[in-house]
Amino acid sequence: MARTSTFSAIATLLVVTTLTGAAAAQGPKIGFVDIPFIIDRAPSAKAASARLEKEFAPRQQAIREKRADLKSKREQLEKDGLIMTADQRIELEREIRAIERKLRGEEQDFREELNIQKNNEFKKVRLSVMEAINQLAKEEEFDLILSDGVLFSSKRFDLTENILEQMQRSSEQQPAGN
Repeated sequence: MARTSTFSAIATLLVVTTLTGAAAAQGPKIGFVDIPFIIDRAPSAKAASARLEKEFAPRQQAIREKRADLKSKREQLEKDGLIMTADQRIELEREIRAIERKLRGEEQDFREELNIQKNNEFKKVRLSVMEAINQLAKEEEFDLILSDGVLFSSKRFDLTENILEQMQRSSEQQPAGN
């Protein structure tokens, strides 16, 4: 897979270098962007993470409380199990199993919903990263910007920090509700 994208990048580079006109005479303007780096640090990604954390915090707290309750019941069974009547012991064991089943289901639902929401939020972030890259490419007249599949890029070609700065400036210009 990496070979395909590397070959694709090389082929694209060859096409760009064979262009005629002024751009070809001075050489192509090429840049590299580390998209995962930007996605980790983009203001919109930080805002999305904070929103998700706030939205899912109550459910996460409820799960923690149920885990604590389960732990308490297990400790009670371990501590008092030998002095309980058989009926009391069976009832406590049933209660523990019921809590375990319910907790497993709630944890699975929580993880699935959180993943769905994360995917939705970070899809928006990825789109904003691509918009920022395209905007910078047009403003600074780049002929080619590479990302995945690059095995080496000198700092001279690395536009990652420029893109991140542009996204931060753009984020500061937007109203707080967006």
